Amino acid sequence: HPEVYIIFLPGAGIVTTLIPVFCQRPLVGYRWVVLGVVTTGFISFGLWVHHMFTVGIPQLAQAFFSAASMLVAVPTGVQIFAWLATLWLGRPVYKVPMLWLVGFLLVFVAGGLTGVMLALVPFDWQVHDTHFFV
Repeated sequence: HPEVYIIFLPGAGIVTTLIPVFCQRPLVGYRWVVLGVVTTGFISFGLWVHHMFTVGIPQLAQAFFSAASMLVAVPTGVQIFAWLATLWLGRPVYKVPMLWLVGFLLVFVAGGLTGVMLALVPFDWQVHDTHFFV
């Protein structure tokens, strides 16, 4: 599963590049965003089991992968808040790329919130094989 987070990195780079352009100001917390992207890449290598909590892995492994799944939300949250702060402090020009970015942020935040919910093993057991994942 680390490939999903690695594949996300160019998308994060695109968002990080476009938001300052269409907000007409430098990115808020640029160094923190870069650190968040790098940290996401490293943490992603500890996430490969977080969709398999119901297959009978040991409880210690469940605890490790659950913690890693929750931990990945920290650098991602740093990126989101930096992007939102840039939107808030800038003068956004809502052309097509900026509308795409706003849509991306909404979908990404919704997916991220449900992802953190699924990091909790008992909740993951309850919703496994349901339409919650779809």
